[in-house]
Amino acid sequence: MNSRGRFGQEGAVDPESLEVQNDQGIDMLSERIGLLKQATHGIRNEVESQHHVLDRMADSMFATGGMLGGARDKFKMVMNNKQNKQMLTFVGGFAFVLLLLYFLLFK
Repeated sequence: MNSRGRFGQEGAVDPESLEVQNDQGIDMLSERIGLLKQATHGIRNEVESQHHVLDRMADSMFATGGMLGGARDKFKMVMNNKQNKQMLTFVGGFAFVLLLLYFLLFK
C-alpha cells in the first residue's frame, strides 16, 4: 500500500488496494467453504452409518415378529382344545405355588 492510503489525491479509490481486499475476501470465503464442505461430508457419513444401523434393526425386528407370530399361532391352536386349557391352568398354578413356596422359605 502506498503512503496515500486507499484514496488517491482526488478521492478516487485505489484499484490495487481493492484488488488485495477482494483477494483476501475470496481466500477467507474459500476457507469457510472448505470447512462447510468437510462438515457436510461428516454429516452425510454419519447419516449413512445410522441408516445402515436402522436397516439392520428393522430386519432383526421383522424376523423376531415373524417368530413371535408363529409362536402365537401355535399357542392359539393349543388353546382351542379344552383339555389343553385345563392342563395349562394346572401347570401354571403348580409353577405359581412353587414360586410362592420358594419366596416364603428362602427369602
